[in-house]
Amino acid sequence: MRKLAHVIGAGWLAISVGFILVTVITVLCQVAFRYLLALPLAWTEEVSRMALVGAVYAGLPAAYLRGEHIVVDFFVSLLPGWLFQPYVIAMKLICAVTLSYLTYGAFLQIEGTKGMTLIALPTFPVSAIYAVQAAALFSFTLLILLTLRDPRTYVAQEVGLDS
Repeated sequence: MRKLAHVIGAGWLAISVGFILVTVITVLCQVAFRYLLALPLAWTEEVSRMALVGAVYAGLPAAYLRGEHIVVDFFVSLLPGWLFQPYVIAMKLICAVTLSYLTYGAFLQIEGTKGMTLIALPTFPVSAIYAVQAAALFSFTLLILLTLRDPRTYVAQEVGLDS
């Protein structure tokens, strides 16, 4: 299970890096064409914005596996050792339910934006960015369930594990 989780995380990290590269390249093209060539490109702003949104969602599963997500661990450090593991499992289950609901919302957005395209790039469907969002959130939920009993993917290594 842990190996499958790392494969999923590595795949999403690669996708996220790809989106970041698209963002950087389109912004550089926008600057170069607008200010150096005085020939602004209409599509670069939309593409860079969509790529950045895609990078954020694609980075969620990898950040979770690396423990690089935001967690308020003040109360976790105050828990007695016997309560630490059940607390982490309960929090992961709450996160999984919440992410499942958000995934459902992303699927509704895919349905609602079918046939819509970007204004400056009429061949790019708007639903594609919601598809990335839905897939990333689904993968995030799956990773939470795959690592349900591993507290290191929820809180920092030094909190609660020594008790």
